[in-house]
Amino acid sequence: MNFRKYQSGIGLAVLILVTACHSNGKKKYTEEEHINLSASMKRYKTQWEDKEPRENEFFTCFAYKKINGLGYEEGISRRDPSSIIKVGDKYYVYYTRSPKTPPPVGYKRATDKLPANTWDLCDIYYATSTDGETWEEQGVAVPRGPKGEFDDRSVFTPDIMVYKGKYYLYYQAVKAPYKQRTRNVIGMSWADSPEGPWHRHPSPVLEPGEMGEWEGDEDDRRKIKSYGAFDSHKVHDPNLIVRDGKIWMYYKAHPMGVQSKLKKPYPDFSMGVALSETPEGPFEKHPLNPISASGHEALVWPYKDGVASLITANGPEKNTVQWASDGLNFEVKAHIVLPPDAAGLYCPDKYDDIKNGRGFTWGLCHIAQRPDRPWAYLIGFECDLSSVIDRPQYKKENIRFDEYSRLNSNRSFNKNNQKTHPTR
Repeated sequence: MNFRKYQSGIGLAVLILVTACHSNGKKKYTEEEHINLSASMKRYKTQWEDKEPRENEFFTCFAYKKINGLGYEEGISRRDPSSIIKVGDKYYVYYTRSPKTPPPVGYKRATDKLPANTWDLCDIYYATSTDGETWEEQGVAVPRGPKGEFDDRSVFTPDIMVYKGKYYLYYQAVKAPYKQRTRNVIGMSWADSPEGPWHRHPSPVLEPGEMGEWEGDEDDRRKIKSYGAFDSHKVHDPNLIVRDGKIWMYYKAHPMGVQSKLKKPYPDFSMGVALSETPEGPFEKHPLNPISASGHEALVWPYKDGVASLITANGPEKNTVQWASDGLNFEVKAHIVLPPDAAGLYCPDKYDDIKNGRGFTWGLCHIAQRPDRPWAYLIGFECDLSSVIDRPQYKKENIRFDEYSRLNSNRSFNKNNQKTHPTR
């Protein structure tokens, strides 16, 4: 859209040359309009193309439901489900799972038997389903690495990629001892079957960027002398697509000094991307990183000829759906309410290297720990982020919260403000 300001006898007006198009390619406006517009109305006509949310292909609300087999269980955490794949007549999902332990005790009190948090002392498990609602836990896919290796303390937040007939699990990994200042890396294991056996790649496939400098010896991630790179502390939550003949690994990044009082060059939470010709790397970080200054998990999928992203929880653009024609320069396309936490999508064309991505309508996510239920568990969700399936029931606005939702929100807020241990 082109805007030119000009002076009139009665004040400042805006000349708008509107070239927005409907999805069928017909021009919405063909003549220049002389209109006095507020900033909000300018956005309505340009960014939102005169459309209500129900008419926006990127807008959705979400419905949640219990699933069988991966629900709440005392002493065991199940969280951070991967993308869901279908092989034959079975769906597969991979996720972070703890052994049966006491509740997390925080970094200072953690031992080799007591977890610091619900993603500590974990392995990657998998489950299968024939309908996406009843799941059967099959066991360990990828265990923690050998003692002394980069992944000996915990492996967690996995994503699965299907590539040239093989299966690749990417996941966050930490080495003992697990402290606030411990750097996190991304590891990988591969298999010829979605059920394994899995072969561990001997070294990380992605590591944090250039380090800053810690202040003092206390194990406090807030205290730094300098920041370093946008991902100087942690790289995690890998999320994969195949695009333009390359593997694109989107990932969540933390700089050193999250919550520091120093003037910061980067957000506390951001998303980067690294590209590779092969599943084992080397993965080269893109020079535009970070490519999103908001969000908690990295969550992307091919959509039409570009890449869409669900941005949740953190940052000035949280709770939005965004899209980038080049997979890099994302723009807000819709605002959403109560998006799934750590979602794993069933997106059949996620790894097909296509220019007509169709989106998705369902997946799994987790319910995080809270004081009275200190172990995470998995649930299902449904939505309408598909270009080929029309689900108008998920285009409704004016979402109302019931008492249960409000109580859970308050519990979560109070828990987070106890600051027993920082987030991932």
